[in-house]
Amino acid sequence: MKSSARVVVIGGGVVGASVLYHLTKEGWSDVVLLERKQLTAGSTWHAAGGMHTLNGDPNVARLQQYTVNLYKEIEKESGQNCGIHLPGGLQLADTPERLDWLKMAQARGRYLGMHMEMISMKEAKELNPLLEEDRKSTRLNSSHIPLS
Repeated sequence: MKSSARVVVIGGGVVGASVLYHLTKEGWSDVVLLERKQLTAGSTWHAAGGMHTLNGDPNVARLQQYTVNLYKEIEKESGQNCGIHLPGGLQLADTPERLDWLKMAQARGRYLGMHMEMISMKEAKELNPLLEEDRKSTRLNSSHIPLS
């Protein structure tokens, strides 16, 4: 193993791997990633499947949107399937305040190029048959797939 490097990234989770990827993409060399066990074995593994782009902070939403697109780019560059699966999701509103938040989220998502739509209980039930029909909630269907 080398005894020195221009940059040493500690931790092979999603953040460490991303930092190393972006440094090398910008032309940096003499960079090393150190991981004590196995890549993505720490908190990244525990968050597996938690990928989304709907967020109250537009800057975080843009970063999440960038990440979704980055996986597609990495698959194209490497020819390897990253295993990313973007089935979308349903956000539920059971209070007027939550409904207002979902309307705001839909507007923000539209601004950021995301496909989101308000749907009926019947449509939500078709997407997720386990929903209880007697609940009078509004749903926001979010495919989480940026259109850009």
